[in-house]
Amino acid sequence: MQVKKKSSAKTPSRRTKSSASSRTAKKRKAKKPKIVLSAKKVYLLSAVIIAVCAVSLMFSILTAPSDSSAKSEITKKTTPAEIVQPSHSSQKPLTPSEQPLSKKPDRQPESKKETVPANKNTVHSQKSSSAATSVAKSASIEKSAHAEKSAGQEKTAHAEKTVSAAKSAPVEKPSPSQALASARPDKPDTHLQSPKPDRPEPKSPFTIPPAKNGARLVFVIDDAGLHPEYVKRYTALPFPIAIAVLPRLSHSKECAALVRAGYKELMLHQPMQAHAYPSGKIPDPGKGAILPDMSTAQVAATIKENLEEIGPGVKGFNNHEGSLITENAIKMGAVLEVATERGMYFLDSRTTSHSAVPQAALERDLPYIARFAPFLDNKIDRDAMLNELYKGLEVANRNGYAVIIGHVDKSANILPQLLTDIYPYLVQAGYRFAFPSELR
Repeated sequence: MQVKKKSSAKTPSRRTKSSASSRTAKKRKAKKPKIVLSAKKVYLLSAVIIAVCAVSLMFSILTAPSDSSAKSEITKKTTPAEIVQPSHSSQKPLTPSEQPLSKKPDRQPESKKETVPANKNTVHSQKSSSAATSVAKSASIEKSAHAEKSAGQEKTAHAEKTVSAAKSAPVEKPSPSQALASARPDKPDTHLQSPKPDRPEPKSPFTIPPAKNGARLVFVIDDAGLHPEYVKRYTALPFPIAIAVLPRLSHSKECAALVRAGYKELMLHQPMQAHAYPSGKIPDPGKGAILPDMSTAQVAATIKENLEEIGPGVKGFNNHEGSLITENAIKMGAVLEVATERGMYFLDSRTTSHSAVPQAALERDLPYIARFAPFLDNKIDRDAMLNELYKGLEVANRNGYAVIIGHVDKSANILPQLLTDIYPYLVQAGYRFAFPSELR
């Protein structure tokens, strides 16, 4: 019995096999979806697919011209040096793949936003139409993505070509003249210009020896205080001079003011007693003079009173006549002490060859200045004055400086014009002009 059951299970009958195959066939037939589309729905679906394709085509056409115009503008405005060299601004330079042309914002195709209208007749028809639209949308998305990818690759390749062309292009080096011009924009390239011929120096009407030993000329004009109009002629000279004003005259203060206004150096022309003439007559030194019977205190007081009258700005003083006093070392010591106390200098006019000023200065360890050149206007004549001036140039070349003295009233009609005429030629010969205060 057991054996028969096993055999019956292992060998089924033909009837059983045929029934099983019929059942599977029925199941397969039942699983197949029945899609029934009317002609109207087929037309509508195909119209939607055509519209999606048209929109994607228009999108690719519209984006292509703008990219080409942007490329042309960039190639026009951007030089190879600007592409290769980084910008000096704070922004980080872009790589070729990060150029604005190759970077576009992700834009969804317009077909995605469109909806497929359908008649709501049956639920089955709605499902079928939605399935068809999803297939069409996926196809259009794939096409647009492929188009954007190819366009991006083209832009990247174009940017890489531009950069490689800029790198390979030879950079022009500036010429030496351009480099010098950029380094010194405010100065012309004089060494590149043709040299201009030197203008010949005007021929001097004077016989002036060339300056030696740094020769300086110090002009002092004495005896101011009577004629202000004469003083103006000397203050108009185009070089430094000193004007010494006599005290207690009718126009002493006015003349001193003119000297200050003319930016010349103001001095006190201190009167001192001179030796008697050969005839025995004793000369009158004038008001405010230092006399032989004065004590050293009286000498100092007299000088201070005269300084107060002349006014501010006095840089020093010198002697008017005074051969008798300047030979007295005690009285000249008192004069030097006043000069030191006031911070002034004393100029020894050397009206005598036996001056005691060097001895008085040595005993007190005080500096002083002395005239060693001849007076300019002992003789009132232009040629005579010019000869005396030539002697002063010799002293300047020998000692390094020369104090040259003239007189306001004595030679006002000749000396100012002579000095004006010879001045440019003295400068041309190398002589310098200075105030007496600059010799200290």
